[in-house]
Amino acid sequence: MDNLELETRFADVFNNLLQHKPLIYHMTNMVAISGQAHLALAIGASPVMSLYPGEAAELVAVSDSLLVNIGTPTREGIEAMFVAAREARELGRPALIDPVGYGATNMRTDLVERLLDTKAFGVIKGNGAEISLLGGEGAQVRGVDSADSPRAALAAKTVSRKYNCIAVATGPIDYVSDGRDVFALESGHEWLSLISGSGCYVGTIIAACMAITEPLVAALASLALMGFVAEVAVKKSYGPGSFHCNLFDALFACVRNPSSIVFPKWQILDL
Repeated sequence: MDNLELETRFADVFNNLLQHKPLIYHMTNMVAISGQAHLALAIGASPVMSLYPGEAAELVAVSDSLLVNIGTPTREGIEAMFVAAREARELGRPALIDPVGYGATNMRTDLVERLLDTKAFGVIKGNGAEISLLGGEGAQVRGVDSADSPRAALAAKTVSRKYNCIAVATGPIDYVSDGRDVFALESGHEWLSLISGSGCYVGTIIAACMAITEPLVAALASLALMGFVAEVAVKKSYGPGSFHCNLFDALFACVRNPSSIVFPKWQILDL
């Protein structure tokens, strides 16, 4: 797909998002949970949040897509994630996993790998370091932050092939791979890194778009949107606080008028 075709597909996705208002079941972390709920509403989706095992299967059944983010794991939450992942696999629900802090501790590494063994996830979205480590490339992780991800593009391709999914590595340059091609996008603004949960926000947008379109287009459209609205928001902002508010306002406005979005251009890398 060239960029002209992609832009047409992207606009269709956001038009359909408002019409369908998909219900996104979030199993996410306590740091970003309210922000993800607000963002889902801003883009025209509906959020539901729960980490209780006793209702996880039912919530998957009534939702349009599932987002699993392991950022602040608990025993009960982990149990619920496995229930939800297996139900999503059984019902064919679109599902995304955000392997927050993969490689930072043995527990996180083991948890992500066991969740991926369920084969429930159509998209793996992490920062550059997390995807690099999942793909067997060198990277440094400090806590749940990406400190170094020198080979994230190649790792995204490896992860996509290994887990038969779309792999997304976010950072100053975003990479998306379907196992054949690797797409690269340089957009957005450095202040995104000063908002706790900005990567989680991208996960919410992708999960919402997965309820509308195929995972590859969902990932490409979501990252292009976030890149554009960040550039719009920063022009009205004085620092990270006002930028955060302006980012949500820009998302709200742009999704309701997709023709106003100047989508940044994706490049296909020769890897």
